[in-house]
Amino acid sequence: MRYAKYLIFTLLLVGNIAFSDDSISLVDVEDIVPNPLRVGEKLTYDIRWKKLPAGKRTDSILKKEVVNGKDVYHIQSEMKTRSLFRVYSFRNQQEMYFDPMTLSPVRFENHVQDRKYRATVKIDFREGEAGYEKISRLKPKSPQKREAKVIEIPVGTQDELSTIYFLRSKQLTLGGIYFFPVLAKGKVHKATLTVERMEFVKNKVLGRVKTLVLRSSRGGRFWITDDARRLPVKLEFDSKMGTVKATLSEIEPEN
Repeated sequence: MRYAKYLIFTLLLVGNIAFSDDSISLVDVEDIVPNPLRVGEKLTYDIRWKKLPAGKRTDSILKKEVVNGKDVYHIQSEMKTRSLFRVYSFRNQQEMYFDPMTLSPVRFENHVQDRKYRATVKIDFREGEAGYEKISRLKPKSPQKREAKVIEIPVGTQDELSTIYFLRSKQLTLGGIYFFPVLAKGKVHKATLTVERMEFVKNKVLGRVKTLVLRSSRGGRFWITDDARRLPVKLEFDSKMGTVKATLSEIEPEN
């Protein structure tokens, strides 16, 4: 399972660190108006590892629904390694229900197939707490493990998928250092990111676009368009295995 964490975008943001005195709670930062998130948006990324085509990831805002009495966006993320990528086999599907008013998740599910390993995580977010359940097997015929607990969470806690949409919806200042809570791996972590610089990036879908370069507490960098769309166009992370890159390759509806 050691390769999986390098393929999941938002886990690169999670880390226990000491914060600068100048860091700001991103939960308290002003929201972007109007919100850049739109129902029907579908973003596809090509993932490369050591310059090899390793897989694809697709993030979709499927539709509006009502969950626990709240109007939410149903968001889905699917990722898998290419059939020709024999070094490693990984599939992941995430379902998340996101409240666009509070910019917080209401419900999250994560289904992972990491070679022979299987796991399903379900999280129900409530005020001040989250119901967490994980069911896993090391191999298809291995005994099933179940972990269930209630976790205390601060206001604005994100999950692995909602983090992307939360960041896209916030006003970010060049040079700013921000922190926010993320619930991942059954614990609440303090994640941090720095708005490192502005950079023009050439993308085959969008052309030449101005981006904000964000550096996470785990050393990863990703590029978000500095416009009303706030689209994540590129991510890079250096690891012991080599550089992992994800690049926006398709967008629906086309701009």
